[in-house]
Amino acid sequence: MATLTVNGQVVDHFYDCNTPLDATAQLVHEQYGASATFSVVLTELEQQAQDKAMARANITTQVADTDSLLGTTSDTTHLLLNELSGFINKLNKATTLAEVRASATSLQSAIGHIEADVAAGSLTFPYQSKGQQSVMNEISARATAVNQVLSK
Repeated sequence: MATLTVNGQVVDHFYDCNTPLDATAQLVHEQYGASATFSVVLTELEQQAQDKAMARANITTQVADTDSLLGTTSDTTHLLLNELSGFINKLNKATTLAEVRASATSLQSAIGHIEADVAAGSLTFPYQSKGQQSVMNEISARATAVNQVLSK
């Protein structure tokens, strides 16, 4: 829980970190006077939760709403699934090196530019900011947790 400090003195070790700042100000001024100063110190977990909520709110207002982001993710997955399926089917039938190379043509045409775009910096992905290992850990943890729920 957050800590509420008024005029340099801790007055509440179990302050609700979700209390709006203006409500906290009103409470402090009513109980300690209009000249009272205050601060709310969050625990590390509370700060992380607030930072995540702020980032998500910024994404929603500056990029797209959750449903649109989910739609883009779905489109990406379907495109990759279709292209990968075509690649695998062609690769499976290939008997020569030329046929192996030709099997990748459609996939290369659809997504081949991405590597160059990332290298040039004209395309960036969220996992690059979050860190690949962090993302892989998150994927593993969520996949395992969902599977545990489904397998009960």
